Amino acid sequence: MTDAQELKRIAELLGVEPERLGVVSSVYLPLSIGQIDKALAHIWALIAKARNYEARVAGEKLIRDLRAQITKEDAELLLRLARAHHVTGYVTSLNTHTNEVYKAVEHFEQMESIGRILHDDTLINLALTYQGDMLRREGDIGEAIIRLEAARDTTPLADVAARGNGIQLLGRAYVQKRDIDGFERALAEAERLVDDIDPEQSSTNGLYCRGTVLEEYGRSYGTIGQMQKSLEYLDEAEKELPSTMRWKILLMTSRTVTLVRGGEYHTGGELAIESAQLCRAYGNIRCLERVYGVQRYLEHLSRETAKLSGDIREALDGPLGHWEVPTQG
Repeated sequence: MTDAQELKRIAELLGVEPERLGVVSSVYLPLSIGQIDKALAHIWALIAKARNYEARVAGEKLIRDLRAQITKEDAELLLRLARAHHVTGYVTSLNTHTNEVYKAVEHFEQMESIGRILHDDTLINLALTYQGDMLRREGDIGEAIIRLEAARDTTPLADVAARGNGIQLLGRAYVQKRDIDGFERALAEAERLVDDIDPEQSSTNGLYCRGTVLEEYGRSYGTIGQMQKSLEYLDEAEKELPSTMRWKILLMTSRTVTLVRGGEYHTGGELAIESAQLCRAYGNIRCLERVYGVQRYLEHLSRETAKLSGDIREALDGPLGHWEVPTQG
């Protein structure tokens, strides 16, 4: 290949320096605010298309470029660096296994630090929210709720989208704690706040909207075994969410969990296979782990039913006794 720009693009995707592919580095030129914002928008667009590996590489490169450019406390550049950590932390959470979520947490901790330097409640709220969600994913529900409630209670100047997003994810943690009343209160508040935002222009970049609240209701009810209620919410969520691969994968895995937990093993199993194939194709490990959870659930049921079947068979195969009708005295 002789196209230097294409070789540079490949180098970025591979996460290596252009010199490794024989491309001489050009003189470094600082990025303008407009260029940075365009790069951030491009990374979010890649995520919408579920091109997660590309988005992560692009996010990590943008962070490197911004760190090289920031030589003093420049509020505009620090704000963009925080946003770069936001998008990179989010996509990292999608394409890493649960035992590697510390890689995403590092981005959210950097985001929080910058937010505190800038006294920006929106940045702090988002950072604490996603730190809490990563802790919940690891199974540390107590600490997760502490972070999520801190996002809710200690950032009064955060914008509406950040607050609603945090409360929505707090509801998710309450479900895992089996606090259904807390979950329903949180989701009702998230649903109330969502009317006050423009999802695509908000600080959450479309990750909090009416569709995501409906999906959260649906997935949570499916987890606790309320299949019909769950499917109704997921159908409504599909109408509200954009028709992108990101949301297609999320909704498909949520329906998989709901159907299997609701006893529709054949239909749920077929959807699990399709979900797993999409997750692998698009590098969505987070949703793939939910399908693994379905598999473990079915294996557990299989072991339980096999044991019960064996016990019944043993009882059926036992010796026959003699039973007489008792006589009345």
